[in-house]
Amino acid sequence: MRSLRDRLGAAQGVVIQGLASKTGRVQLAAMQAQGTRVVAGVSGRHAGTEVEGIPVYPTMAEACRATGATTALLFVPAQHVRAAALDAFAAGVDLLVVLAEGVPVMDAIAVAEAAGDRLVVGPNSPGLIVPGLAKLGFMPSGALRPGPVGLVSRSGTLSYEVSLHLAQRDVGISTWIGIGGDLTPFLPMPRAAELVAADPRTELLVIVGEVGGTGEEAVAQAIADGRLTVPVHALIVGGSAGGDEPLGHAGAVMLGGAGGYDAKVGRLREAGVTVHGTPWDLAEAVATQVASVPARLGGDR
Repeated sequence: MRSLRDRLGAAQGVVIQGLASKTGRVQLAAMQAQGTRVVAGVSGRHAGTEVEGIPVYPTMAEACRATGATTALLFVPAQHVRAAALDAFAAGVDLLVVLAEGVPVMDAIAVAEAAGDRLVVGPNSPGLIVPGLAKLGFMPSGALRPGPVGLVSRSGTLSYEVSLHLAQRDVGISTWIGIGGDLTPFLPMPRAAELVAADPRTELLVIVGEVGGTGEEAVAQAIADGRLTVPVHALIVGGSAGGDEPLGHAGAVMLGGAGGYDAKVGRLREAGVTVHGTPWDLAEAVATQVASVPARLGGDR
């Protein structure tokens, strides 16, 4: 499987739909600081202008044709995601990151069906990052450094805390994908885990999960099937949640007992995953394990 490091390293740059928005302008510098080469923006209202020297085009097709880019990031509201994503696909984009929360379920299904073999991350995602190479999103890069730990998360804020605790223990990140917390994720958790594990710098994988859905159980199955061979640690939250309370993420839905805390933790432990109760416990265990394993490629941990 081709890793994100390979994809982003070979990319002709990134097109941002919504670059001229307040959010796009604020996040641009932080993404560039992580190595992201933004080559164009897209906005019907701001076409023909520039944002920090980056040209803004009226359509995704014109932006991709002018730059050769096949990677795109959407800083657009949830109600515009379907149209923006389909425009990106038609323009030749094969790696798309969708940040918006609350994308209508039928719109999300339409995007997932149209995606085909393309790699689409989101919705309700903080993005993805290969520290020092590229960041597509808004995860806090101040808590990140290159290193050997891969990270796959459903909850953005929980994964921020995990990455901070790792950084405080001088442990860096190889690749991090936030698949998002909406009901219909475009990228299944086991495929995200396989992508992160495919990074040659990944020596250990961290899963940040929660109640609802069956993504974590599918990761356990991938381990059992031999598709994931690196050591895996997990933080699963929601142990105090019942089945009737409304929860913060649209994807945190438990139906007929499926997706419950005990089921997730049990399946993961059966597969050999070390499951932790707090971000700091996880970070301490990961730091200890990383320190005991010689680096495959050297460099920062």
